[in-house]
Amino acid sequence: MFYFALFFLELAALFLLSRTLTRVLSHFFYQVTKSQHATITGIAILFFPGTLLHELAHAIMAGLLRVPVGEMEFLPKIHEDKVKLGSVQIGHTDPLRRFMIGAAPFFFGTLILLGILFYTVQNHFFGNYFLIVFVGYLAFEIGNTMFSSNKDMEGALELFGTIIVLLIVFYFLGIRLPAINPSIILGKPLVQEVFRQGSLFILVPLAIDTVVILLFHPKRRK
Repeated sequence: MFYFALFFLELAALFLLSRTLTRVLSHFFYQVTKSQHATITGIAILFFPGTLLHELAHAIMAGLLRVPVGEMEFLPKIHEDKVKLGSVQIGHTDPLRRFMIGAAPFFFGTLILLGILFYTVQNHFFGNYFLIVFVGYLAFEIGNTMFSSNKDMEGALELFGTIIVLLIVFYFLGIRLPAINPSIILGKPLVQEVFRQGSLFILVPLAIDTVVILLFHPKRRK
């Protein structure tokens, strides 16, 4: 249970750092170029691989769930102090599928990130400096673009609201759902090892984000 909780705490920290990172880098690019167009271009180039993966995750999940997919954009847009890296138009659907489509980049990104880091460790690639830089770049890209935006998660409120209403109705009708003991699954050695390794791997993008933010934060550069 410890590594399970630690893993998701680290993901929460990475989510907060990724939001700060885009603001810090946008401010830095703007201070250097004095041009919003150049700033958008710089952010677009820096995060393009991650943005591509993020939007493709939405589109792939929508396709699997048979939801129409419209126009896709990969050019960032700056709105006040926030940066929108890309977007994909998804057809109207039910709350469950909307939630799954919105959360797809997080699920796909987490699996790909952990897969890359796990494969690197298992094959002892850390002796190759070129591969270290490449893996660090991939961790930086995926770790900072896999989180869903508020727009992506619009279906979550409807879905969770529906679930809460159903649970209340079941309660008054006397229907009780079977209790599930999380320790049955989380207590298995293989599952514990997966989350232990995952909690170590997530430290890579966390460390990169922290260093970049400290180096380019506006207050530090004054």
